[in-house]
Amino acid sequence: RRVHGITLPDGSIVEDGVRFRNSFHLHPLFTADVFVPCGGRPEAVNMSNVDIFSKVSVSGVHQNRFKLIVEGANLFISQDARLKLEGDGVVLFKDACANKGGVTSSSCEVLVALAMNDDEFSTKMSANGKNIPEFYDQYAQQVLHKIESNARR
Repeated sequence: RRVHGITLPDGSIVEDGVRFRNSFHLHPLFTADVFVPCGGRPEAVNMSNVDIFSKVSVSGVHQNRFKLIVEGANLFISQDARLKLEGDGVVLFKDACANKGGVTSSSCEVLVALAMNDDEFSTKMSANGKNIPEFYDQYAQQVLHKIESNARR
């Protein structure tokens, strides 16, 4: 479902919700001390838009919009743009470091879904209310242990 005609706090109107979603990280209203992109398109920030993404004008002076970026999304910032941001004084935690847990848990989730038939998955991996299957609980603990082990490397 496409959204049209939404008015933002600055009075500008969003004519196309999909385009706005895909480019909000470039919008002048978007500023923060810490930015944690946890989804988006690969290389959403690249050399063609890094200056728009990273700078905001305050009283005629260009400043960094973000002090710290923790890439929770894989490949959100291209390598060249990452180097430019770091050169401008932005502290970045790269996706490979910040998102190890997400990649590990997602991979394990896909693996178990492929290894079990539908009935096994429903019985062993699906919680029913507050009842968590023992297999799921043990599996989740093993995944968590793997994530913690990877984070120490």
